[in-house]
Formats: sequence, C-alpha cells, structure tokens
Amino acid sequence: MVQLICSAAVSERLRRELDALGIPIDGEGWALVERGFDPPSDAPALVFDALDHVEAVRMLTAGLRGEGGGPPILTGQSGSSFTVLSPRQVRYLEASAEGIFACTATGRYRVRDTLQHYETAWAGLGFLRVNRSQLVNLRHVSEIVPWFNSRYVLRLTGSDELEVSKTYARHLRRALKL
Repeated sequence: MVQLICSAAVSERLRRELDALGIPIDGEGWALVERGFDPPSDAPALVFDALDHVEAVRMLTAGLRGEGGGPPILTGQSGSSFTVLSPRQVRYLEASAEGIFACTATGRYRVRDTLQHYETAWAGLGFLRVNRSQLVNLRHVSEIVPWFNSRYVLRLTGSDELEVSKTYARHLRRALKL
C-alpha cells in the first residue's frame, strides 16, 4: 500500500512506524518520498523532510482512515507530487486565478482550503490577512516599511514583499501594537 523512497536510516524508522499501524509496505499505492529523492511518476507521492517523517506518517494514516485533527499541517501539490508543509515553513498564502498557494522557501504549493479557513485556523500561529488575496506568517517578516496612504510593505525573509492594504493596515497595527 505504501512505497518508501528515502535514505536507509529514515526507511528503518518509517518501516517501524508503518508496521506498528498495520500499513503494508509493498511498493504499490502511495509513495513516501524523503526530500532530495525523486518521486515516482506512476504513483501519488507525499514528499517530506527527514525530521518530519512522523508527521508524514500521521497525515498519511489520517487520510487513509478518513480522520481529521492532529498537528496543524497541510499538503501542498507541486506538479504531480505532494509535500507535507508545516505552518512554520509557509511564508505566506496567496489566492490567485489558479487557486490557493502556500509560498515557502522551497517553492509554491497548491493547497485545497480557502484563505478564510487558514485565516481562522492559523491565526493563533501568527498568520494575518494583509490584503484580499494574501495571508502572511508574521514570523517571516523581516521589515515593515511605512507606505503612502496609511499602508505598509512587508519585506519577508528571502526577497518577497507584500503590500498591506489600507483596510488591513489597522489589523496589522493592532496585532503588532504599532
């Protein structure tokens, strides 16, 4: 039911986790792929960081059993592979004509839920709406630049910049006590 594509050390840990949960490892169905390894082209893949292998197993089992809850994570799609993302990795979420995207240091990943969902669910994790189409993770803001007409520009780690609209500038000032 699960194919493992990863280093030997991570494979050993994953085998123990999956065996304890009664999930067979037979090379068919889903593939658990450690970041840095090539995902298969013939099966859906869940790409994870080696340190987050337990979260990947939890998400996979919750999905297979139809359960919810657990740690706040999301699955982002890039091409034909899926990646497990934690809120700390996401710099900002953005709505566009193509859908909702989680933007990280490693790329843009399409996600399923709405911005409203993440705004509500992740508010306690430091995510704040900055305009109609973007939510920012305040932990990735490196500089706040006052802009004309009571607006701001947020410079994020890396080279991204987000404009805070006048409507949401009040929320930003209130959240950061500016």
